[in-house]
Amino acid sequence: MGVPLLDNQDYNRRMKNEILQWEKEFKGRMYGQAPPIWSKVEERFADAIKAATGVRNLYEYVARHVKGKKYVDVLGLGSGACGNELDGIAPCLKQQSCQMDLACIDINENILEQAAVEASKRGINFRKIVQDINQIELEPNSYDVVVAYSALHHFVELDHIASVINSALREDGIFVTVDVPTRNGYLMWDETYEVVSAIFKVLPPKFKIAHSGYPEPTYVDQYENKDYSKDSFECINSEDIIPALRAHLREIHFVPALAFARRFFDGIFGYNYNLEEALDHAIFEYIMSLDNYYIQEKILKPECFFGVYAKK
Repeated sequence: MGVPLLDNQDYNRRMKNEILQWEKEFKGRMYGQAPPIWSKVEERFADAIKAATGVRNLYEYVARHVKGKKYVDVLGLGSGACGNELDGIAPCLKQQSCQMDLACIDINENILEQAAVEASKRGINFRKIVQDINQIELEPNSYDVVVAYSALHHFVELDHIASVINSALREDGIFVTVDVPTRNGYLMWDETYEVVSAIFKVLPPKFKIAHSGYPEPTYVDQYENKDYSKDSFECINSEDIIPALRAHLREIHFVPALAFARRFFDGIFGYNYNLEEALDHAIFEYIMSLDNYYIQEKILKPECFFGVYAKK
């Protein structure tokens, strides 16, 4: 399944929808909303990252990489309200007396302005860049660190973007990302959908309430394998994320995760789970354990990954 051919009208329509959706999502907050159970999913992912790299997340990896430096230039791509940069990276660097000049690129001017106000409150040198990242151009050899947290799956021109990132990194610079390399459109691969459908079929009704995609929470009997890219850039070219990064940068770490578990615990069905309830907890542990098995044995493709890349 290739990326759809987009004429100017279609591209602009999707871009308008993208801006409106994320402006609503980030207004007055630094992160997108997620069900409480998602934090537990992220803890398991962090365990896998630590086993592979020695640190638990993107923030700690960046801090370890620049340890000993007094000053660094950091660029965030598709940063939205810049919560990961301001709330995650900045405190880690401050703890080791490292000053950061932070630049963040996003198409949403209002949300970047919100981030600029927050950065000013925290005394962080911040530069907002309102730009369509599909057409990004950066000064060569200008950044110590480039990060993209759950952003690449919103971009079309991944080869161009990865090439520009490689050029923009300094010789010892790194690109660090967490992203969603699903089938385009956030569709499931056939073998993944088979597993998800089988598990979903036997779940009690209370776990089948969809909390998005409908005007109000709605019971669904079957798990729909839905293309979310029809009116937006959601996973518009996500199949090409990993190939593009590997083609244009040098891979240091690749930590695959979440073969299918996100389908039960993200914002669609995740609000149905309360881990204080014995049944909910048992289902969570079963799904996470089975997911980990499918990842470790390479039976299913990952729907999430942590990656670190150096200049090629």
